[in-house]
Amino acid sequence: MARTKHPAVRTASRPPKKKLQFHRSPHQRAAQTDGASTSGTQRRGAPAGDGAAAAGRTKRRHRWRPGTVALREIRKFQKTTNLLIPFAPFVRLVREITNDYSKEVTRWTPEALLAMQEAAEFHLIELFEVANLLAIHAKRVTIMQKDIQLARRIGGRRWS
Repeated sequence: MARTKHPAVRTASRPPKKKLQFHRSPHQRAAQTDGASTSGTQRRGAPAGDGAAAAGRTKRRHRWRPGTVALREIRKFQKTTNLLIPFAPFVRLVREITNDYSKEVTRWTPEALLAMQEAAEFHLIELFEVANLLAIHAKRVTIMQKDIQLARRIGGRRWS
């Protein structure tokens, strides 16, 4: 007979675990145990006890499974032609690199910076595509540093 997975069944005999409630102070608890009735303010069908505890419980926020949001973002960015790197930080990086290599060049036209950013993003995207194929070839999902190094090595271009 094949083994099957049975869903977990909660028995009614065991009460649920009590959760810690940090929002109450000792003075509120003492006032509630003095015999003050809250039956006039309690909703029908609400659990017995104070209304603040029942209202204080919040529903757990929905979380997507790991990777779902990443795939959604990949599809979104593949549909657009917008640049992914913010322009101002890229310009600061270009100016910093320019200062390291040349003291004569101090000004850039916006068109030149935009062309440089498009070329840089194209190069990075191409590099990540090849690194992703290498990771899949190694039966992995995660891109590692060695994938990027190998992608640069077999890329055919020598920049330095």
